[in-house]
Parts: sequence; structure tokens; C-alpha cells
Amino acid sequence: MNPERSTSPPSVVAGLLIGVVLAVAGWFAIGPDHVVYAVVVQGGFFFMALLIGPSLVDSARSRYRVRSFEPRTYALLGAEAVRRALDLVGWNRVIKNLRQAENEEPGTSGFLRGTEQSETGHFLGFTATGLLVLIAVVTSHPVGARQILLVGVLLHIYPIMIQRLVRFRLTRRPARSNRTER
Repeated sequence: MNPERSTSPPSVVAGLLIGVVLAVAGWFAIGPDHVVYAVVVQGGFFFMALLIGPSLVDSARSRYRVRSFEPRTYALLGAEAVRRALDLVGWNRVIKNLRQAENEEPGTSGFLRGTEQSETGHFLGFTATGLLVLIAVVTSHPVGARQILLVGVLLHIYPIMIQRLVRFRLTRRPARSNRTER
């Protein structure tokens, strides 16, 4: 929405380089079948997503709409439990403070924008994860593929589900209060 805050081409290139260099260097230095590689490469994908994500947050905005069946599905998959655990350790408070500090939009709209940015970044990270899993399978590294996928799900899919749960709650709240006033 704010064009001057979008990511510049150098940031996009830097993000891609970080992700690719860590994936390739780690493949040869650590080996794709070692769990440390899965963690290192996800760290690279995380930074890659942080640098590239803001340039894509405003494309295909309909993807941010949360369907009414999603919260129940995410709860069954344990996303609510993970969110509560992140509350207990203080991670969500840190993220909320970071979002408030960097967002120019006040209140709920700024917080919603932060969930969209986070979801976009994690989606990019998981897309890179999927590509790397495919490469590991094709090159006969099934153990590495499973480890990369597992760490990717924990570090990207659960945060996506949590962002969508939070956005659902925030966007549905006014609708509930309007119904009770009638």
C-alpha cells in the first residue's frame, strides 16, 4: 500500500543470494542428510523471505481472506497450541512490539498488515523449502528431504496458520459486535 516502503531490487537480489548461497554451500559443506543442514537452510530461507516478502505483500490480496473453516482446521493441526506456547515464552510480545515499531499504520490495520507481511514471508520460505525438498528427492537424499520438510513445516507452515488465525479473529470481531447490537 505504501510504495516507498516496498522492497528495492537490491534487497530482492540480496534475499535470493542469501537463500541460494546458504542452500548450496550447506549442501556441500554439511551435507543434505544432516539435520543441521535443514536448520541452516531454513535460517537462510527465513532471511531471504524477510528481504523479498515486502515486495510481494500487495500482490494477489485475495489470498489473505481467511475462510470460515480454516480456524477449526488449524486448531486441529495444533496451531493454537503453538501460538499459546509462543505467548508463554514471550515470542508473540516481541513480534507485536516489532510490528508496532515498524508499521506506520496505527492499531488494528497496522497489526493486520504485519500478519500479511509475515504470512507472505513464510509462504516464500516454504516455497523455497518445497523446491529444495524436490531437489533432495531427485538426487536420492530421502532422509534429507524429510528433515528439510519437517523443519520447514515447523518454521513456515505453523506461523502461516497462526497469522491466519489471528487475522480471522481480528476481522471477525466487529461483525460479531454488530450482530449483538441489533
